[in-house]
Amino acid sequence: MEDKISFLTFANVSPITLISDFGPDSLYMGMVKGSILRRMPDARVVDLTHSIRQFDAVHAAFVLRVSMDSFPQGTVHIVAVQSLETPDHPHRIVKMKGQYFIGADSGVFKSMGLREPEAVYDLSNVQTDADEPTFPERALFVPAATHLAKGGIPEMLGRPAALSKQVESLRPVVEGNAIVGHVRHVDGRGNCITDIDESLLHEVGKGRSFYISMRRARSDIRTVGKSYLDGTPGEPVAVFNAMGLLEIAIYMGGNNSGYGGASDLLGLKHQDPVRIEFQSSML
Repeated sequence: MEDKISFLTFANVSPITLISDFGPDSLYMGMVKGSILRRMPDARVVDLTHSIRQFDAVHAAFVLRVSMDSFPQGTVHIVAVQSLETPDHPHRIVKMKGQYFIGADSGVFKSMGLREPEAVYDLSNVQTDADEPTFPERALFVPAATHLAKGGIPEMLGRPAALSKQVESLRPVVEGNAIVGHVRHVDGRGNCITDIDESLLHEVGKGRSFYISMRRARSDIRTVGKSYLDGTPGEPVAVFNAMGLLEIAIYMGGNNSGYGGASDLLGLKHQDPVRIEFQSSML
């Protein structure tokens, strides 16, 4: 009976996710969660990540792009990266693929690499409990997020608006017989996730052999394994991860393992190039 009651309680409540550059032990994100629960005791709050590189809208956009398909329609995402409003970074509610994103228009929304938003609104009608210009996540984003998570319509929160700012593309490029992508995220084990997806490799490679080169790595990788186990302990391995993206890892490695993570061992850092070079012609 308790499980059935719990299911009914949450049936009409959409999740609220939090993504920030505040760090994993942030007091401020704890305050944001408390404010959400004060307004909406039955809220379902998900910490997407609080390890975005500081002030890095491109990094935040990448994480949101590869994560959003894991969430149901109606999910509300609070984007706490470069959140202060300026004339160049107005606050916005953006609807994409049936989900809502609330944050400053720092370029994060256009950089998610998706089609044009279904709708964009300002936050001109949001009712706040306090004037907190230095803490818009709590003062503005929480009231807007809880309204939407309860099934409220965005037209009640603001007027139709537009996105203004564009930052660098998150997409890899094809240069002759090569795909050039970049490391977009380094996880807690030191695994390096790139922006190169499996479909692009097949489209460009057309069955040709290839090697993966990294500017600072000691050696190239010549195969993509089906799992992290397709390698030798302590040696680099490339896989397409659960997000369908090329990931460079160390088999049995990690930042606290005896071998170390790919970031340290291979010298790979955020935004470093990763190049897949194909044979010039079919043999």
